[in-house]
Amino acid sequence: MTHIRLALSFLTRIPVGSVEASAHDHAAGTRYFPVAGAVLAVLAVTMLFAGAWTLGSYAGCVLAVATIFVATGGLHLDGLSDCVDGLAVNGNAAKRLAVMHDARAGAVGAVAVGFWILFKVALVARCVETGTVAQALWCALIFARTPLAFELREGEPATPGRGLFAWLHPEVRREDWVISLCLGAAFLVPAFAPLGDIALRCTVGAVLGVLASAAWHLLWYRKVGGLTGDVLGAAIEIREVAMLAAMATVLPG
Repeated sequence: MTHIRLALSFLTRIPVGSVEASAHDHAAGTRYFPVAGAVLAVLAVTMLFAGAWTLGSYAGCVLAVATIFVATGGLHLDGLSDCVDGLAVNGNAAKRLAVMHDARAGAVGAVAVGFWILFKVALVARCVETGTVAQALWCALIFARTPLAFELREGEPATPGRGLFAWLHPEVRREDWVISLCLGAAFLVPAFAPLGDIALRCTVGAVLGVLASAAWHLLWYRKVGGLTGDVLGAAIEIREVAMLAAMATVLPG
């Protein structure tokens, strides 16, 4: 139970009480990242239907996205903002990293996050129209977090010895990300197996998310020589949107 609480405290702002833990315990908690995604999905779906029932479907979509933002403390959107600011810099890797580590949000990153949130709300609204919204949020929020243990273990820090990623990287073991992948799959399969084309949509979303994440990582290896916590946080956002987009697509026939 301690490791599940550590996973929730790492990826969310949901109060789980103070947990005294070593770096090894935090690393073991990465195997339960899909649980954090499942908790976020339940909260988002609950707020979506509550909002739709009282205020209308579009208000429900806004509340669902806002719930994810509040429950995560905007952690991954902050990473996306920092990455956009870093990409906007004309300079070498050190200059990009300095901008990304600056706690102040740049104008470019802030505007990009604003458009990103609008896009997510639009995708959730489209999923409401296609009748896939509950499955879409469930799959997106779990899938986005399932590969994170793998990224922490197998990725190379751009700033060795600095930052949470560099601290956790040597502690995460291969069995941690294997368990995370298996747990994520166990959560996802029952959600779409009995529902026809939902399985196809989820598979397409997973493929798109993996490819987009790989391209995103390669971009940062090229720009700064490795990955950072901001890059991994933004990758979670990218995987969420890839899954939501696949679920929102109307399939032919």
